[in-house]
Amino acid sequence: MLSDVPHLPWEKFLRHFVWDQGEHITLVGPTGSGKTTLATQLLPRRDFVVALGTKPKDSTMNKLIRGDGYKRIPEWPPPTIIGAKSRRVVLWPKFERPEDIVTQQQVIDAALRDIFAAGGWTLFADELWYLCKFLGMARLFEVFWSQARSLGITVVGGTQRPAFVPLMAYSSATHLFLYRSNDTVDLKRVGSLGGIDNKRIIEVVAQLPKHHALYVNTRDGELITTKAEKR
Repeated sequence: MLSDVPHLPWEKFLRHFVWDQGEHITLVGPTGSGKTTLATQLLPRRDFVVALGTKPKDSTMNKLIRGDGYKRIPEWPPPTIIGAKSRRVVLWPKFERPEDIVTQQQVIDAALRDIFAAGGWTLFADELWYLCKFLGMARLFEVFWSQARSLGITVVGGTQRPAFVPLMAYSSATHLFLYRSNDTVDLKRVGSLGGIDNKRIIEVVAQLPKHHALYVNTRDGELITTKAEKR
């Protein structure tokens, strides 16, 4: 039951939340649920972040650029800054016509391979379904989820539908943030994770209030509800 899961206000949750470099985060929720708000408030904890812009227009990427000081780049690598102690960039290939998708796929694919080789980056992928299915990068992301932790690489990934992205997005994530869903396929997917109380998670997710998330630590089974506040 929802009442059995402790609730922490957002600021208290942030003080409680321990996120080591190399630990992956996956957020699941419909458009407008609050998952992007939550993700962008966690990213300042990392010094080297690349966000992937995949839409012709994207308010989330624009907020990172205009409000959070990210630099937009159309291709990889970003300009070299000697001695930089932090880098935050939005990799946003030109996307004005349908045929630009070919270039978009090539640019992002090449960037991911370089990021893997370099290590140390946090990768923010707000549209996992599009990247994994539409651009055909599921296998590449599975390499990140399964092998990149030892390289100090973190993937922060978001998706609207858990059934539409590889199971490894959840099974290899240390931290899950799940928003309300009553879709039986989605709930079954969420409940397929091993090592945690799946039945309880399904019950809680189905009862969550609007914009609230269930936080799941897949390593120790900890469950907490919270609600990221807009800033």
